[in-house]
Amino acid sequence: MAMQGLIFISMLSVGLFLGMWLDLLRVISGKCNKLLTAIIDLLFWASVICLVFVVLMELNYLELRLYAFVSMGLGTFFYYYLLSNIFLKLYHWTFETLLKVLRWLWRISWPLRAALRAIGTLPDILNLIFLSLTAVTLVKVKEFTGSRKDYPPST
Repeated sequence: MAMQGLIFISMLSVGLFLGMWLDLLRVISGKCNKLLTAIIDLLFWASVICLVFVVLMELNYLELRLYAFVSMGLGTFFYYYLLSNIFLKLYHWTFETLLKVLRWLWRISWPLRAALRAIGTLPDILNLIFLSLTAVTLVKVKEFTGSRKDYPPST
């Protein structure tokens, strides 16, 4: 009976965790286009299947019992009933704050980006100079060797 209780509690926590993931997915997919949302949904459900498989494999060698899935459903239900509003507000606040910080970093990095662009063109300029010198050298070498006659003359 102790093992079944462990499985029940573990799957209950997996259900809570999946509810948190699903809320995060709702927040992210609300800001994406349909194709990206479909890809994210596919990846989400593939990761859910992998998570449930690994947990059940570690706990009871993948014996599929009804109480394991009922406890996972209860965990998800309790999450949505008790915690979903809190986590949705937290996710929205986190994304808004992250966007504000990224916009602020983008604005203050303007002088740095200009300097990095100038430094980034330096290897191109050096490469162009090197290729030009190489081309001039090859032309001079060809002129020098091309004016020489072959001794003995080839027949």
